[in-house]
Amino acid sequence: MRDLTEIIVHCTATCPNWCEVQKTATKLGKIKHWHLDLGWTDIGYHFVIDRDGTLATGRPLARMGAHVKGHNEDTVGVALMGGHGSAATDVFSNHFTIEQGRALRRRIAGLKDQYPAIKTVSGHNEYAVKGCPGFDVASFLNAAPTSFRAALIKLLCTFFKGLKP
Repeated sequence: MRDLTEIIVHCTATCPNWCEVQKTATKLGKIKHWHLDLGWTDIGYHFVIDRDGTLATGRPLARMGAHVKGHNEDTVGVALMGGHGSAATDVFSNHFTIEQGRALRRRIAGLKDQYPAIKTVSGHNEYAVKGCPGFDVASFLNAAPTSFRAALIKLLCTFFKGLKP
């Protein structure tokens, strides 16, 4: 097994409704096909997270990924479906779902538990002049996880605060 020290987060740069009626496995196959068309031997990412939070396994962890030029040897590539037109300065919720956020946090925690040498989690945009993954990974990880209930309560409080008796 490779010595893994870092997780690098990506996006697939697809629209939010891209292949929305298709199963995650079908979408993963399409992404793999794109990567094979680039001349790669497999999908570049080790994991891909669909809009509903479904986690799909791409390239085996035992194999070096193809997700960040010059930084694949000891890293794990995790991609979120979506992010088309995103910028590095955007916030997570602009392009991704609450379910994806939960799944990303779980996948990162699981990998860190399984591979204690993983100390760093970065975004692709920290290694290349790109918007990918479409948000600042450190800010996302430092923020409290959101839930639908918490978001609804915040919205209602904001709404009722603005009402006059």
